[in-house]
Amino acid sequence: MKISVCIATFNGEKFIREQMVSILPQLGDADEIVVSDDGSSDDTISILKSFHDSRIFICQNDGRHGFIWNFEHALTKATGDVIFLCDQDDIWKPNKVETVMAALQDHDMVLHDAEIVDKIGNKTGVRYSEGLHRRKGFWSNLWKTAG
Repeated sequence: MKISVCIATFNGEKFIREQMVSILPQLGDADEIVVSDDGSSDDTISILKSFHDSRIFICQNDGRHGFIWNFEHALTKATGDVIFLCDQDDIWKPNKVETVMAALQDHDMVLHDAEIVDKIGNKTGVRYSEGLHRRKGFWSNLWKTAG
């Protein structure tokens, strides 16, 4: 199964290199990272290009459209059978793809938690579900994210 990782970026230079280093080793040769960039004025694009990795596909937008449209744009370019949505500051644990792909053997969709870090990447001890989302379940998380 081909994997597409969809990332919406805007001035994401702070974590984008570390993010790519955490994701790329987990992907196969046929997998892809689709980056939809919403007009970054920092070094986000040059950092992505510095990897010289054909699995990274960059779609540069004219102007800013907002993160929901930006994710939608990345999704329209994805060609994988399995899609991972990834914020521009997400650093993946080494076994994320393996864990999610195993869970997808028995489920149609996988939602998972995250550890929150501070501005320089130190763990805060707060989990995403504890700090931002008070309710469990797909619909309450989708509503909170889109709303």
